[in-house]
Amino acid sequence: MKSSRTPAKAPGVISQLSPSCRQASRLQSEGMDRPLTFLEGLGLRIHLLLCKWCRRYGKQLKFLSRAAHQCEDHQPAQKLSPEARERIKQRLQSEQD
Repeated sequence: MKSSRTPAKAPGVISQLSPSCRQASRLQSEGMDRPLTFLEGLGLRIHLLLCKWCRRYGKQLKFLSRAAHQCEDHQPAQKLSPEARERIKQRLQSEQD
């Protein structure tokens, strides 16, 4: 018995659902900031199954995001001393006069 779906049509359907590499990289970045729509997420997952370069890019994005968050945690809070605040305040007032 012959299937109604031919193998030649399957790649066409996949290519219609799957975004380009440029779009996939944008979606990966946006996916870190907001939830993707169902179709965006589906298309991205299909693309990532097929494209090792975009999978690699996604791993790099996640690594950079984790590294940036760790750097934020290790920076000491920098506060001005009351003397420095007063000097700045006086300087600003003298420039307004």
